[in-house]
Amino acid sequence: MAGVSLHHVHMVTHDVDGFCEFFIRNFDAEIVFDAPIDGDRNVFLKIGSGRIHLFETRDAPPDGRNAFHHLGMMAENLSALVERLKGDGVPVTPITRVPGGGFAIATGPHGMKIELFEANAPDTRRFFVDPETSNPDPGEKRHVDA
Repeated sequence: MAGVSLHHVHMVTHDVDGFCEFFIRNFDAEIVFDAPIDGDRNVFLKIGSGRIHLFETRDAPPDGRNAFHHLGMMAENLSALVERLKGDGVPVTPITRVPGGGFAIATGPHGMKIELFEANAPDTRRFFVDPETSNPDPGEKRHVDA
């Protein structure tokens, strides 16, 4: 489907620093965003072309339990994607508009949360889109020289 891409896996933790240190040391991760969102610390780690979104909370699952929270799917046209999913009978929350974009939460198989989001403003997109890999025309095939 043009205009939608898997962007990140969202994990909940009580120790963002420890999580970051592990992935930086073992997988050459890079911190590309580290700031509060709604008062809670949020960090995006970039590993290759993928990302892990870390949310720090005191209510994180205990060690040894699954810390997975949701998949993050970035859309070029969030409104159209939400309407299409609703038309297919997929439960989707209303879109919440935030500065530079918006998001909604869809429910997938087995109750899995799927964040659908768009980042439209240049100051927001720089945290979510890699300039060297972004493709302004989703229908255009990219060619990479070997």
